[in-house]
Amino acid sequence: MARWRIAWLALFLALLTVPALAENRALLIGCDHFLTQDDTSPASENNVLHMARALSGGSMNLASLVTRRTGLGRESELQELIQEAFGEATEEDTCYFYISTHGLWEEGQSAGEFTLLLSDGHREHRLAASRLKELLEPVPGTKVLILDACHSGAVIGKGVPAPFDRLFEGEEWKIVCSSGGAEESWFWAGAEDDLEQKTGAGYFSDTLVRGISGAGGFDSDLNRDGTVTLRELKRYLRANHGASTVQTWPEESDFPLMTYDVNTVTVQRRAALVEGISLETGALSFASPSIQMSFTVLSPLRMVYQLVYQQGGRWDFDNAVWIYDDGEDGGLLGNMPGALTPGFKERTITLQTPDEDYGDGYVLLQLLALTGQELTVVGGTVLCIPPVGGDPELLVEVPEAFDPSRGEELSFSVAHSLPCEITVLILDGEGKTVRRLVSREPTRPEQLNPSASTYTWSGLTAAGELVPPGTYTLRVTAIVGDERWEADDRTFAIIRREDSDEQDPETL
Repeated sequence: MARWRIAWLALFLALLTVPALAENRALLIGCDHFLTQDDTSPASENNVLHMARALSGGSMNLASLVTRRTGLGRESELQELIQEAFGEATEEDTCYFYISTHGLWEEGQSAGEFTLLLSDGHREHRLAASRLKELLEPVPGTKVLILDACHSGAVIGKGVPAPFDRLFEGEEWKIVCSSGGAEESWFWAGAEDDLEQKTGAGYFSDTLVRGISGAGGFDSDLNRDGTVTLRELKRYLRANHGASTVQTWPEESDFPLMTYDVNTVTVQRRAALVEGISLETGALSFASPSIQMSFTVLSPLRMVYQLVYQQGGRWDFDNAVWIYDDGEDGGLLGNMPGALTPGFKERTITLQTPDEDYGDGYVLLQLLALTGQELTVVGGTVLCIPPVGGDPELLVEVPEAFDPSRGEELSFSVAHSLPCEITVLILDGEGKTVRRLVSREPTRPEQLNPSASTYTWSGLTAAGELVPPGTYTLRVTAIVGDERWEADDRTFAIIRREDSDEQDPETL
């Protein structure tokens, strides 16, 4: 009997030492009705619904999922929701915080002064990002913040006129922002005049959900290994979401945002309308602005290609151009405009605008699927149309120094007066290229004044190795038509903060 007691005691003690399995927890909040800002109904409510479905799928192992679709007007309500969703989290867990609302920030403000508007239509509260951090900081484990709001990139100092320190630091934070600090985030809430306005959502969240759910074939998992990393998600969103410029921190992180069973994709894809969208990349020709694309239709539908031109630094949705697909006739939908039967499609879309007036030189192309009385955005990208020639007047602004060994990043801007293709090289003290950051990458609008594109370097080579301290050079070139333009080189230093008190960065 004594031996059995000893054996049971040993087993009990062994079980106590087994580490608990990591769990995921999520809090999703949507605010549509405001006292001081425009109503966005039903976009944020639908964003929460779609995000809840996406996170509930795959292999997320959600221990808790708390949603508030109808808004909240007091900070105390947010505190209660945080406790409900994350109160039992451990250091091994990952907690997801998603919010869809208005974001407020102006040039000259700090990251901590970025404001999320909490509102239920009766009460309204302005929640500073610094206060949000205070509320979430006690939550143990990894915290993933997905901020679907105008100007949200300001919290990490990206997409802003002059880079500044980010608010969230440390390995426990992973941040996804729907837009740069100077940008608006856009939503949609309607359809054609002869269609009921039943649906609506944010363009960012819509693309995000397609990338991380079975309905979109988990398309953000670029290597198809069953794990969506932060790096993969950013690449996917940048390629497929054009209405704003998605920003993330850390810049080149392989943190696994979510997992799924690759064997379930075939089953879950039945909910999708279109999959496998492939859009031609690169700048378009000003004289013949056409784009090649391909996609697979899974159910009978009507396809519309929406062209939204940028005018005066903003997307002109009020004057968007609709082009119905005319590649086939007949089928289950008869001769209705844009009718398509299931199958693989290849199309060439030529931009339509009078007198070759392409506004600011940027066009948002969106693929819209019409099924019955519902409109669904199934894909999109931003197109760059440089002029036939001209001096882009390049101007590079870069901080003096940063320390990548402490997780710091180098965020810098390249001002350009014209849409163009940019190449950015980082050279060491001997003039050797240590990183080709981008190569002939078309610029995209970021609502900066003067017009500029922003970039971030993590301090890593293409092989993922940290470069040593020293003086480095940014070399930026641009292509406009057949002309090549060079900016003045800019130098900066990679330092180690423990040595920064004794060493002048410019002498390193």
